[in-house]
Amino acid sequence: MAHNDLHPKEVRNNTNSNSTTRRGDKKTKEKKKNKVLRYPNAMLDSSTDYLKIDIADYVASGAKIDGLVGETPKVTTGKNGAIEKTEFQASGNFAENYKNNITLKTGTESNKAGLKKPLHTIYLPIPQQLSDTNSVNWDNSTLNPIEAFGVAAAGAVMQAGDAANAVATASKAVEIITGKLGDIASDPNMRNAITAALAGTAVGALGGNVSGSQLVSRATGQVFNPNLELLFQGVNLRSFPFSFNIFPRNQKEAEIVKEIIRTLKMSMSARKNSTNNAQSGIFISAPRVFQLTYMKGRNKHPFLNKFLPMALTSMNLSYTASNTYSTFYDGTPTHMKLDLVFKELNPIYFEDYQDLMKLGDNSVGY
Repeated sequence: MAHNDLHPKEVRNNTNSNSTTRRGDKKTKEKKKNKVLRYPNAMLDSSTDYLKIDIADYVASGAKIDGLVGETPKVTTGKNGAIEKTEFQASGNFAENYKNNITLKTGTESNKAGLKKPLHTIYLPIPQQLSDTNSVNWDNSTLNPIEAFGVAAAGAVMQAGDAANAVATASKAVEIITGKLGDIASDPNMRNAITAALAGTAVGALGGNVSGSQLVSRATGQVFNPNLELLFQGVNLRSFPFSFNIFPRNQKEAEIVKEIIRTLKMSMSARKNSTNNAQSGIFISAPRVFQLTYMKGRNKHPFLNKFLPMALTSMNLSYTASNTYSTFYDGTPTHMKLDLVFKELNPIYFEDYQDLMKLGDNSVGY
């Protein structure tokens, strides 16, 4: 790192942290809440690339599952004011309630405000190995003719309305399947295949290790066309591993390194005492959240990827990174290796890239 002063105010806050803490005045406590820690303990200039880590308390999204059907309680009271009956009346639209109560309330959105005023900020050098991996779930899916007939029949039964109609509808569906196949039904191989498939399904339902497809193949030497297709299954959360080699060069830098390690360990730890005293001992509170940003001088890095708010899910610290125990006179290890794994609170969507472009961001995006 170069030695031209880029953040003199932050350096002063960091340097004076111990002495101002002892004074204990109100202004000092406010500074301590937004303390800046830096390794290496060197000034930053406009060409310095580094990783900025902001840390803040976790804020729950506030999603309300009990409000999905828009139920409103109707309470009936007696003459003495005692509650005699409580009924729930459905109101509103389920889809709209779902969108407002769950879809739009995410950990990313609820934690953005707190991360703009972090409790701690840590500057670390850019790791030597950088990468990002984006992935979504696509998987094989099949739908053979018997399954297609079954889906159609099941749909008709579900729309029947009541038990009597369901039985009649199921019978009618079977009649349609067996009686309206035309030339297919007259083919002995096809009849054998259908019989084998239904028998295999029945045996499988009874716990047998035989599938309909296996019996069809045994009976006819062929299998139903599976109509194989790759279908979208869902999204994934991104994980980011980072590895830092730490070589404290003097006592002051050793103290900063120690504080960085302790801050990361504390921030990733759950709290056993709830913020609500009445709930203490019943719940444990979530650890703090992290916002990582690749920086170039004062600005965000113009090329490297962006991050959503994240949780620190794993931290591994080796005190003997050179495969030998070696310390300075005060006990500080001469070479440590810090491995961190962060995981984003929410998946990345197409709209997230659009939002970046609206802000004039020309980087690779997320």
